[in-house]
Amino acid sequence: MTYRMGKTKAIILFLVAFLLLACTARQSNNKQLIWADSLMRSLPDSALSVLQNISTQEFASPADSAYYALLLTQARDKNYVVQVDDSLIRYAVAHYDKVGDAKMRASAHYYWGCVYRDMNRQAEALREYLIAASLTKETVEKRQLGLIYNNIGYIYYIQNFKEKADSVYQLMEGIAQELKDTTLWAEALSRQGSIAFMKGNDYFGTAEQKLLDAFTVVDRIENKAIKADVSATLSRLYSKMDQGKKALFYAKLNLSLRKDTTRAYQAFLILGDAYYRVGLYDSATFYLNKSLISKDYGRRSDAYMRLADIAMIQGNAVLSMKLERYSSAYKDSLYQSRGNVVTDKIVEAETDAQITLHQLYYKGRLNIYLCVFIPITIIVIMIVFFLYRKNKQYRGKNDLLQKNNQQLEKVNQDLSQHYACLQEEITQRDLEIENLRKELASCRIDEEQREKIRVELDEMVLRRKALVKEAFLHSPLYAKMQAIIKDHLDKDASDKEISDQEWQELIVSMDSQWNNAISRFHVKYQLSKEELYLVCLSLTDFPFAHLAYLMHSSRRTLYRKKNALCERIGVEQNSEFKEILRKI
Repeated sequence: MTYRMGKTKAIILFLVAFLLLACTARQSNNKQLIWADSLMRSLPDSALSVLQNISTQEFASPADSAYYALLLTQARDKNYVVQVDDSLIRYAVAHYDKVGDAKMRASAHYYWGCVYRDMNRQAEALREYLIAASLTKETVEKRQLGLIYNNIGYIYYIQNFKEKADSVYQLMEGIAQELKDTTLWAEALSRQGSIAFMKGNDYFGTAEQKLLDAFTVVDRIENKAIKADVSATLSRLYSKMDQGKKALFYAKLNLSLRKDTTRAYQAFLILGDAYYRVGLYDSATFYLNKSLISKDYGRRSDAYMRLADIAMIQGNAVLSMKLERYSSAYKDSLYQSRGNVVTDKIVEAETDAQITLHQLYYKGRLNIYLCVFIPITIIVIMIVFFLYRKNKQYRGKNDLLQKNNQQLEKVNQDLSQHYACLQEEITQRDLEIENLRKELASCRIDEEQREKIRVELDEMVLRRKALVKEAFLHSPLYAKMQAIIKDHLDKDASDKEISDQEWQELIVSMDSQWNNAISRFHVKYQLSKEELYLVCLSLTDFPFAHLAYLMHSSRRTLYRKKNALCERIGVEQNSEFKEILRKI
């Protein structure tokens, strides 16, 4: 009987294992691929180098090959390598669509869209981006979703689907605000401003507000490209609003922010137009002529039309008419070239995306039925079969868990009692120190007694400082700080924050440890709230790099604030606050 039961168990376990292996996509264990993936976000150039040196003959499974194909496409995209062949990413898409890994499937479709974008196949790129957007919503990858919306919005924008583009950029703005991603936020605002500008005079006020908001956001980050684009659109907007001085200001800023100022033909055109608006025709003519080197028909058409206006103002009607003919010729060429863009392909791409998503959905549902419900049914049978035998073990585990919880509660109570005892002892030491100071100030003792009291007072102050430090290390605030730091180290974020009352508690504790030196330091140098917090945190045992987690700021910002404060008080930038307070 026992033998049969053991055999039955073995058969059931074998069936479950077989079904799980058959229905689960095996993830790659290739260490080089995993290493490249870990480098992708912070060091994409290193990730590309690692991938280029991997021998594909080493791959032991389709999972390895698909993972490699996806990573290599991703690395090339992040390093701005123009890709003109989609065979690599197509293999990854086919694999992940088959195995049903939602996260990898979403990434594969997104980067297939990026390859199509490089190949200038906008309709196909849109189709893949739409598929990737829907799949990414299921994986809650907010940043990737924001990037996808940016690409979808741009395709709608250049294909003149302004309303759709505006809607997508509004979604992108919401994600950027949620992630506090200033780059995405600035791009979303900038594009919305451009779309409002293109709608005409009635929307100029909206366009101006969006673009100025974008300029304010991008001014806080070191992204010259976006700042230049925003400045260019602002200049064009103010030109249309007949605000020539503002148009000229942003046109100059736009040109100064460009990497290559020798071939910034669009910037030349915008600056030439701005000079025209303020009546500086020689400068306008100079920059408009520089923009004519461009091969863009629209740019040449606009430049010739503005030069024709200048010629007419200067009284040269013959030249003006000649330049107008040039402008018309390039405008005709522009319309002919744009005639190749068929908007029906965009609508068709949207339909194809919906069809593909439905197919993936039903395929996924089928996989769920085959690969989840059958093993679950077998597992339920096993659970019922062995329920009685395991019942005693579960009860024992529950008893152990309850016992552990009781022990943990007792430890917390002991810590709270110890903290309370320390506070009482600190209060007692304060009274003793105060009495010693009064006795020291008394005129009824001789110099020998006075020196003895001084020594006793110094020892008492040191003991009190040690007690205050120990009390802080056993306080709920210190435990909360440790929890916040651990959260950031484990998952790069924490839902805990230090309240204003807890900041005051920290300031009082540190000031007490340092014999009120912090208060004197604060009054003497008129510290701001953030500077005061930084000084107090620097006196704790936490590494300086971890203080950024507690203050919700970057390390670079904290180092900059510390150096600025040191410079203000006249000490070296690498000075420690502990040494500064000891001098005080």
